Amino acid sequence: MNILFAYNRGLDWYSDAHAAGVEAANLPIEVSLEKFWSASPFDYDVVHIQWPETLFNWRTPSADELELLRRRLKDIRARAKVIYTRHNEVSHNADAGAQRILRELYALIESECDVMVHLGEPSKTACETRPDLREKQHVMIPIPVYDEIYAPYLEMDRAEARRRLGIPLHQKVALAFGHFRNEAERQLTVHAFGALNERDALLVAPGWNQPIPKWRPLALLHSACKTLRARRRGMWLGTKRLLPHPAVARYFIAADVVFLQRLDGLNSANVPMAFLFSKVVAGPDCGNIGYWLRKTGNPVFKPSQPSSAGTALKQALDLAASGLGKANYQFAMSNWSMRQIGEAYAALYRKTGSHVV
Repeated sequence: MNILFAYNRGLDWYSDAHAAGVEAANLPIEVSLEKFWSASPFDYDVVHIQWPETLFNWRTPSADELELLRRRLKDIRARAKVIYTRHNEVSHNADAGAQRILRELYALIESECDVMVHLGEPSKTACETRPDLREKQHVMIPIPVYDEIYAPYLEMDRAEARRRLGIPLHQKVALAFGHFRNEAERQLTVHAFGALNERDALLVAPGWNQPIPKWRPLALLHSACKTLRARRRGMWLGTKRLLPHPAVARYFIAADVVFLQRLDGLNSANVPMAFLFSKVVAGPDCGNIGYWLRKTGNPVFKPSQPSSAGTALKQALDLAASGLGKANYQFAMSNWSMRQIGEAYAALYRKTGSHVV
């Protein structure tokens, strides 16, 4: 059986873990975007697509390129089965002007795939009941917990992690990891943190702002002043985008709880990451995010009522003291390990590929 992953290696944590888990299940794969577009003859049995935008290297396609993809997918489906993992309902990677064609791109991938993989039951249920998607095969395979990637760092000392980051040991730390997509997410996080009303609380948000080029000195000065004012309010706001694994581990180990700064969204890799590092999570009750948090007893807030985020964050700190973080770790390792997820995908590929005519 020949399997093609239609992206390039090093795309992100999920894709790396996905590939490693399947390879550990003794199923050979090829990871190549070039082969998706140019392989001839096309001798693959299964083609797996992650984010639709990756087929164009995160570039918004033109109408002509979208039509080219339509023809390419029909040609591939005459010889192979196409599997699509539904990470997002719509793209998070474009301005308003590009959303129309990106919606068309997403709709095209959904219509031309044979199997849709969902990262939680809400996504699976929603698509199973859509008239245009009812005939697809729908399966649920969660996000892996990245245990094998982060295994070398799980025993990292908390005091050492805080020392490296400059965080005092006595502070209660809420980590809002990942980039902030818009001002609404920043306001949500500020209000939730402010609701704690604790002098020893610290909000750590390494991806709060976009990095400012050095050739804009006035902007750098303005940013430095804002950062200083934030520090005085107990907020550590950074401009980190891509971090090596040891640095990522330090942030999670140093934290007491993790806050998901989303007002919408289907999935978040920060849920399994937090669970892996035995942290309690406060997050929005939406999509698969809310499903997994409620299922494991972690506090949620209503995106339509951002004021409820402060209550959820307070609950998270209380639950952290009660030991829920350890229970989160046990749940993740029992259900989401890279080996388990890899074996689930391998079984799906074998079953799907066996039906190729």
